[in-house]
Formats: sequence, C-alpha cells, structure tokens
Amino acid sequence: MSSGEVEGLLTAEPERFHRLMAVVGLASVGEFAAALAHFAADAQEDNFGLLEEGLRVFITELKASHEERERAHAALLQANQDIEQKLALIESQRHEIHQLSAPILDVWDGVLAVPLVGTLDHLRALAVTDALLQRVVATRSRAALVDLTGVDGVDAETADHLIQLVRAVKLVGCRAVITGVSPGVARTLADLEHSPRDLQCLPNLREGLRHCLLARSAGSSAATPNRP
Repeated sequence: MSSGEVEGLLTAEPERFHRLMAVVGLASVGEFAAALAHFAADAQEDNFGLLEEGLRVFITELKASHEERERAHAALLQANQDIEQKLALIESQRHEIHQLSAPILDVWDGVLAVPLVGTLDHLRALAVTDALLQRVVATRSRAALVDLTGVDGVDAETADHLIQLVRAVKLVGCRAVITGVSPGVARTLADLEHSPRDLQCLPNLREGLRHCLLARSAGSSAATPNRP
C-alpha cells in the first residue's frame, strides 16, 4: 500500500482514523491493554482493516515485550533484595562467630579473661577490643587477662592493635595482662617500636590469674590502715 493510498484511507474514514490515533496515543504511554481494547472485535476486511490489524499485531508484540521487561526487572529487584538479605545474614553470622571465638569470662570478682583461639586478624582484634572495653565498663573490672595460648600467630599490625587494647583498657581503669604468648608472638611484640614498657606478660592463664589475685590482695592490704 502506497503512502497516497494510506492518506486516502485516512481521509475517507475519519472515525476509524481518530480511533487509530487514540490507539497510538495510549500505546505511547504504555497503556497497551486500553489501546488494544479500541480495536473492533469484528474488524472489517478492507484496506483500513489491514492497517488496523497490522497496528494491533504491533501493539500486541510491544505489550508482550514490555511485560517481559517488567518481569525481568522484577526478578532483578528480587535478586538484589535476596543478595542484600544474604549479605546481612552473613554479616550477622560473622559477628556471632567473632563473639563466640572471643568469649569474655568472669573468672573472679573484678577479673575478666578473654581466651583467644585461632588467627587474631585486624577485624577480630578490633572486635575483641570493643567487646572487652564495654564489658570492663559494665562490670567495673580491675583486671583483664588476654590469653593467647590458642592463637596461631599475629602480624605487626595485629600486634599493634593488641598493644592498643592494653592501653585502651588501662584508660577505663583496668589493667590488661597478656598470657600464653608464643615465641613467634613474643618476637612480633618485641619488634614493635611503641611497645609499652609496663606490658605485663605471663606464661599461662593460671599464672595470670594468680598475679591478679596477688595484686588485688596487696592493694587491699595497702588500703587498710595498720591498727595499733
């Protein structure tokens, strides 16, 4: 059909022409169902009917393509939401694992113990520091034993965090004692430039607890005035 024939059809059939314009307008804004509803159920078998049928087929395919894109977009949004939920779950589980891997124990009145097992990395050292500080403040403990017997090893950065832990605990009125230091960890601590001179290290947790109890007993005795 030539362009001239099309123009003739549109001029001869103004009502059908306006209906087609309405169909195109609705389709252009995504109202495909409303656009398709404008087509007559019993299309006339003439040249204009052929034009209408071609446009109906085009809009039907456009509607199907749009719906497919909508389904794909919804699936993508759902996948992103699932990923975010899984990441949140992984982060929650990681936090719980860190909490379990560094339990803070009340071993005596005013004495806490943190037995560490495995690898003491940067993130874990920060988590232990934060948890211990909160526990010290909450319990008003005066001594904290950080036991490294089960620690495989630490690098220089993690060792520095360990020193920072000792200093941070001291700032809230508690003395940290490091126990169970392996030869490798000892070398790493010794190589630090800013290792505190008063860093207290003892061979095992038992000796650490004994040291804390003796220090506490000595402090109590010094605080009690001698009677005549």
